[in-house]
Amino acid sequence: MEAIARRALIALFFAPPQDEIRAILASMATDLSASNISGFMTAIAKDFPGRDELRQQLQGMISAHDINSSVEIQTTSGTEDRQTAKVDWYLALRSRTDNAVALQRREVLTIEFTRASKRWRITALTPREFFQAN
Repeated sequence: MEAIARRALIALFFAPPQDEIRAILASMATDLSASNISGFMTAIAKDFPGRDELRQQLQGMISAHDINSSVEIQTTSGTEDRQTAKVDWYLALRSRTDNAVALQRREVLTIEFTRASKRWRITALTPREFFQAN
């Protein structure tokens, strides 16, 4: 039994970057659907250009809408410490005031990940306008 637990821990520690990135993106989509900005921003590097602006965009979107978010990875490429993912991201925004679907968005985003201190962080995301409130 102990050997099985040890193998599972080793497999998790040495998971391919694509599996780790898939888990991060799934968590971000779930956090966005739950209006959890802090959870969403956990994956964003502290030195991400425009990090505060992104947080403000998300806050504006969440304050005006209930959000349904989903993500599907199309491709990943890179090294053990840097990965680039093409991601099909879908958002359905339902107005909090009249409960009507105000907007549906679907776009392929390019997201760059860098591993720092054994954790993957997003260092670039385009187009960033995808997460604007309007």
